Parts: sequence; C-alpha cells; structure tokens
Amino acid sequence: MRFKVLGPLVVERDGEELRTGGSLQRVVLALLLLDAGRIVPLDRLIEATWGEEPPSTARNQIQIRISQLRRMLGDVAQPYRLLLTRPPGYQLRLEPGALDLAEFDALVARAQGEEPVRAVACLREALALWRGPALADVESELIRRIGQDLEERRILAHERCVDLELGLGRHQQLVAELRTAVQEHPLRERPHGQLMLALYRSGRHAEALEVYRAIRDTLRENLGLEPSDELRRMELAILNQEPRLEGPAPRPSVPRQLPPLLSALAGRQAELDRVELLLRPDEAGGGLPVAALTGRAGVGKTELALHAAHRLAPAYPDGQLYVDLRGGQLQPADVLSRFLRALGVGAAPTTLDERSALFRSTVAERQLLIVLDNAAGFDQVWPLLPGGPPSGVLITSRERLVGLAEGQVVRVGLLDHDSAVEVLAQEIGLERAAGEPEEVAVLAKQCGGLPLALRIAGGRLAVRPRWRVRTLVELLSDSRTMLDVLRQGDRAVRASLDVSYRGLSAPAQALFRAIGLLDFPQVPGWLAAALLGAEPGAALGELVEAALLRHSAGRYGMHDLVRAFAGERARAEEDEPARAATVHRAGLILLALAERAHEERYGDSHRLPRGSAPRVELPADLARHALAGLDDERVTLLAAVRQAAAHGLAELCWSITMAAVALYENYGYFEDWRTAARTALEACVSAGDVRGEAAMRYALSTVQVFAQRYGEAGELLESAIVLFSHAGERHGLGLALRNLAQVESFRGDDRRALERYRQALPLLHEAGDRPAEAHAMVNMAGLQDAGGDPGGAEALLGKALEIFRTEGVRRGEAQALDSLARLLLRQGRAEESQRAFESAAAIVRAIGDRIGEVYVMQGLAEAWRALDRPEEAERTLVEVLAVAEPLGDRLITGRIHLSLGSLLGSAEHLEHARGMFAEIGAESLRARAEEALARLP
Repeated sequence: MRFKVLGPLVVERDGEELRTGGSLQRVVLALLLLDAGRIVPLDRLIEATWGEEPPSTARNQIQIRISQLRRMLGDVAQPYRLLLTRPPGYQLRLEPGALDLAEFDALVARAQGEEPVRAVACLREALALWRGPALADVESELIRRIGQDLEERRILAHERCVDLELGLGRHQQLVAELRTAVQEHPLRERPHGQLMLALYRSGRHAEALEVYRAIRDTLRENLGLEPSDELRRMELAILNQEPRLEGPAPRPSVPRQLPPLLSALAGRQAELDRVELLLRPDEAGGGLPVAALTGRAGVGKTELALHAAHRLAPAYPDGQLYVDLRGGQLQPADVLSRFLRALGVGAAPTTLDERSALFRSTVAERQLLIVLDNAAGFDQVWPLLPGGPPSGVLITSRERLVGLAEGQVVRVGLLDHDSAVEVLAQEIGLERAAGEPEEVAVLAKQCGGLPLALRIAGGRLAVRPRWRVRTLVELLSDSRTMLDVLRQGDRAVRASLDVSYRGLSAPAQALFRAIGLLDFPQVPGWLAAALLGAEPGAALGELVEAALLRHSAGRYGMHDLVRAFAGERARAEEDEPARAATVHRAGLILLALAERAHEERYGDSHRLPRGSAPRVELPADLARHALAGLDDERVTLLAAVRQAAAHGLAELCWSITMAAVALYENYGYFEDWRTAARTALEACVSAGDVRGEAAMRYALSTVQVFAQRYGEAGELLESAIVLFSHAGERHGLGLALRNLAQVESFRGDDRRALERYRQALPLLHEAGDRPAEAHAMVNMAGLQDAGGDPGGAEALLGKALEIFRTEGVRRGEAQALDSLARLLLRQGRAEESQRAFESAAAIVRAIGDRIGEVYVMQGLAEAWRALDRPEEAERTLVEVLAVAEPLGDRLITGRIHLSLGSLLGSAEHLEHARGMFAEIGAESLRARAEEALARLP
C-alpha cells in the first residue's frame, strides 16, 4: 500500500486509488499518517476532527472511523497488523517506503551528507514527491497548521537544492523555476537572491537588478522594511561585477552527434541519476566510466539513454559520439572509421585492431561521451571503448553484457502508472487527456507500462483527433486483436515481443507458451514445475531476465500484452490436444491442492462427490499448508475452472469446483463460488455429465443458502436430488437432502425439515461421512429447541461435538459450540454461554474462518450484554461489523446492526437491520428490529 500526504490525501493499493471515506474519516487517517509509527492520543484525534467543541459521541465516532479504516486497509483480523489500539489512542504502522512524507524526510536527510551532484539528485527526488499543498483537501484546522509546517520544509529543501545547483553551474536552467518561486513567495528573500545570481551568471545583469528593485518595493509597501544585508550586498556585487559572482566557466564541446530529444521523459528519474553517477570519472575508481542500460525490446532504453546523454553533455565538453549498432548488424571496424572521421582523423588504418588503437590514442586526453546504442554483445562493444577516463561510455542492449560488472548495469523496467499516463498525455495533448482522465488511466494499464506500446497508442490517437480515447480502449479490450491494434508504421509491440521470445531456450519458450495459454494472473514456482515437467528455475530465470515475466515472492506474472502474445505462440506452435494436456496438467495439481485443503479443514472422513481424474503428488511445503496455498491461488483457481471448461474437460472442471468448498465457504468467497459452479454446470450439461451436473446444482444451492435466497436454493436442491438418484450417487443424495432440510427450516416448515434430516442421516452414515451426520444433528437440535425440547437439543449438540472432535473437524466443532452457546444463552445460562462462545472463537481464529468468527463474536457480544458488560459488548460488535460488511452475508450483518441498535438505542443501526432482514425475508428478525425501534424514545 502507498499513502500520500504531500498533496491531496491519497491511498493506493497495487496502483489503484482507494476511496478514503467521508471528511471525518479522512481527518483521522491524515493525523495517523502524519504521526505514523507513533501513538496518536484519542484526544488529539478528537481535536483534529472537531476542534474545541466535540460532540458527546466523539469517542464512539472515532472508534467507528478506526474500524472503517481497518476495513479499508484490509486489516480486519485480530491481532491487527497495521492500525493498532495502543493506550491512550491508536498507532498506524507502515512498511518502509509506504508514506511519501517519510520518503521525503529520508531523502532530504540523505542529501546532507552527500557531495553536490548526489545531494541535488536526492533533493530533486524528494521535491518530486509533492503534488500540491500538503493535505489541502482535509477539512481540519489542526491538519491545516501541520500542513503549513510541511510547506516550510518543502521550501527549505528547494532553496538548498537551488544553492547546490548554482554551485554546479546550472544557472541557466534555474531561471524559469526561480521566477515561479518568487511569484509564489513574494516576501521571501532567499529565492530572490538566488534568481538574481542565476540571471547575473546568465549574462542578464539588468534583469538581476530589476529583481532586487521588485523585492525592495514589495518589502517597503507591505512591511515597511528594507531588504536584508545579504540581499543588499548581492545588489552591490552585481553593480560592481565582482568576480566572486562568476559561475563555472563553459568549455567548448565538439563533435555533437546525439540525436534530438523529441519528447519529455517520464518516470525514469532514478535511472537518470544512476547513469549520471556511473559516468563520473571519480566514481569509476580510476577505470573507464561505463553505464549499460539493459531491458527488453520496446522498454525505452534508447529514449532513456538519449535523455541521460543530453543531461550529461556539459560534463563531457570535448564532444559526444553516437552510433546505433543495430543489434549486431553494424561492424566495429565501420563504427571506428566513422568515429575517427568525426574526431578529425583523415585516414583510418585498415584492420580493426589498428583502428581501435588509433581511436584510443585520439581520445586519450579528451572528455568524450560515447553512446553505443542497441549493442548485441560485449564483443561488438569492446573495440569501441576508450582506454580509460576522462571519457565515458553509455551502452544500451537487450542482453546483459558479459564482461561488465553488475554495478555498471542499469536495468530498465516498465513505467509505473503515473509515468505511463504522463507519456500518453505528451502524445495526445494535455487538454485531450484531461477530458477523459479515466479512459487515459485505463489505456495506460492496457499498455502495461511499455513505452513502445504507450507511444504507439498515443500516436494512433494523435493522428486521429476525432477519436475518443475510449474508442482505443475498447479496441484493446479484446486480447485476440490487441497486438494488431498496437501497430503503427514499422513500430509494433508484437515484433518487439517476438525479438525477446526468439532469444529464449526451448524449455523457456515452452513454459512461456503454457503460462500464456492458461491465462492465469500469476503462476507460483511449483505450478511452473508442473507445467514444464521439470525443475523450472532456469526457464523462469530466462523469462524474468527477458522481462517477459514479472517475479515477486516466488510468483510470476504476465502483463496482458505479453499474455496475448504468449497465447498466440501457443496456438501457432501447438495443436489442440497438446493445449488441452497443458490445461489438464495445471488443473490436476490445483485439484490436488483443493482436496488437500478440504481434508485439512474438514478431516479425512468429510468426503465429497469426486470425479475419476488421477491424483497427483503435492510439494511437501504446500501440502502442509494447503488452505493457505489455495487462498493464494484463489484467482488462479477460478481461471483453471474456466480453462478446463473451454477445453471440454468437464469432469476436471466440476471436481475442482467441488473440492474448493473449503476455500469458498471458510473465507466467504461466494461470488467466486457462484461463478465457478455456473461455469462447471454449463460444461457438464454440454458434456452430458449427469453426476457432475448434480454436484454443481448442489454447490450452487449452497451458495444461494449463504446468500439467503432460499427459494432458489430449494429448487436447485430438488433438481440435484433427482439427478443424484438417477446417477446412483447415494452420498451426494444424502448431502442434498440434508441441505434441503436446512432450507425447509429457513422457510419455516420445521416438520418437513425434520423429515428430510431423517432421510439424509442413513445415507450419510452409509457413505461414512460422519461430519455431515454431525452437521445434520446440529441443525436438528435447533428444530428440537424451537419445538420446546431444549434438553433433547442439548443432547444432540453433545453428540455432534463428540463426532467433530473425534474426526478432527475443527470448523464443525466451532459451529456446534456456537449453537450450544446460543441455546445456553436462551436458557439464561450466560456464563456457560460465554465460555462456549470463547471456545468457538479460539477455534475459528486458529483456522482462519472469517465467516465463522463473525457469527461467534456477534453471539459473544450478546453474552457480554447478558452479563451486564455493555462496553465489551459494544467494542466487540463495532469491530466485528467492520469484518462482516465486506463479506456480504446480510443475515449476520443485520444481526450485528440489531445487537448494536438494541445496545446503544441507535435508530440508525436498527433501521439498517430492519432493511437487511426485509431483503432476505427473515420475518421474525425484521419484527424484532421493528419492536426495538418502537421502544426508542
């Protein structure tokens, strides 16, 4: 996550800007960020939010905002990782590099100990972080005052930077910048003095004196003061043209072969600074200063090299030589002949060695910058190198040049999102970009930060002024044609990718095609091994080195452009059976992972209907933490289901979906569950797989139960029962009957529900599915309690608990404890209820069952209330509400609102509860909410 306070308040996750909430929540977040890492007292948060007259509910409102912020940050599970409760307030913990203010301070501090060039680079990087007045969009007097202090720090850093740059002789480049500074701060003397010096050194003496007269008049009119002694001495020195004011003397520079800069450079400041540092003779340790820019085709190496070379030109006053080596097509001997002519040598020797020796002799005492663009390898570069300083060499190459030290290599990657947007704005014009900002942002993402793609996209729009940006966005939305769209003249993204692909080994090419074919957002190393059928390390390393894969924490991803190209190569080089086999290999290992996760969560005896696909071995580390691994592959899992369906692998498709219930149910990924089941259902119907169709109708019914759509759930279960019977699948039939009983109970038909449970129990017992038997007992206990037999209900729950514990099904144990705790609470046995809830809570937290934790904690809050501990009840409910809302379970969210409304006497919470219960048809709960509303004064 990235937090920005040096300008409008912004929070980003993976480049996407998050909604930071209302004005009060933004004030709380702003103050926590300004004091990140330190405890912010609650009283100070209240002061920042309301000033000296806070409302009586201020403390409670701050707590609610803290809960909302935790939800926004994804910090919803205790113990909290980011936003901690620390008496007497709260503490926000951020990772290094997460906050722009901290980065600014670190860069300014680093500049203090650096020599001038490095110090300027640090300060310019720090100043570039500012996007406007700090937190100007946050409505708080306290924040405004803090923002003024931050602005003073920015101004001081800028003034220090200008002093250093004036000392480096950059006076001409600073004039326009300093004119802006004196306009923004007309009473501040230091920038006026800097502007006077810059103008004087640029030969503009009269203008320098005019600046002095302007500040003198302004100070007299506004403050009745004269300029400071320092400024008056500056005026006198200019009048006398004192030698001490002179800057570094310019030196002649020939030849000048650098191609022109046709556009501004975006997002490469760090690389520019690195190149400048490498090409300083004193940094080379007496050796030849060399910087090599490496990266894949189209990434912008040449553009970056030219900008760096133009920036470095003043440091190489004897000239700049440039040549495009054309990836090895141009011979070193021909290049040397050209260079020697440019340096005034009339006739070149005939052999390469002689030309190289003469070149080194000619440049031995000269400060030349030699730019060798698009080199194929070190053998092509070696004859073109000077013998040592004071010259320097800047090289670009797609390959890592063997022979250069790692410290001499600058890797050029993709542009970040803001820089990509800036490139597009340069191409199509600022006004046009400002007219469709959202579309420009989408287009930047589609181009994947690849400068070649951005330039082509921008160029296509530039020559079509009547096109809307949205038109090109829509054209690029189809992965099958996007590479055709990104072509202009002799420039094409497909061609640049093909250059990189052709340079790969056969195993790396095969893995590249497989990853593109699967269309997985990311691929972990263990899945790459399954796809390749061998240790994938070397192939993955090649793909990362060629910038065709992005690597982070053992995972590998492709941008859409690269994936589209990889898919093209797979379709061009492999037939359909081979492509289906790739999908099948990936699907089998994901199926194994899902089944192991199910076993990990529910126990070995909690079985599922399963297909006949062969089972594969999982890596040991993955098998030990299967559910966590499955959660990591959540998006990949859904993509695998889609791919299996697309290649007609219906049984694999429904088997993965059925096995993944441990992930979907425990973590509340209901939309993923619904999508996977519908995809698999369509595949089974098309393939005539009756058993699979029944399993997917059963799976969809479970999703509908969680969504409280009981009518649809019942219809799906009734059709599943028919299909399971037809297929002779007795275990599936028992599961469907059990779930239909639950639906009948929700519908209010307890008699029919008990009948269904009695039909299901022998089938589940026959299948050896004891956990499913125990689940049925838990639900039957609720019906018996409602029917006036609490003792019988408690006995059933005891049997269910015994089964769950024997089978090691911890989630089932927690559900049974939750039901027992609620039964005890209704009987007035609050202390026993509290202990049962706490036991359930310990289990759901240990297994990471977020839905289960929400239900248990809501019940525990009710137990606290019954024990006359309202503060604990309120704190628990506020915290659990922040977890419940994103999960989309309207039943438990409504119950939390009902509990909060009843506890606090809050009409707002009760209205929320009534609306949610009405939506899902929970009439008895809706009536309870209305009764509570009626009791309010």
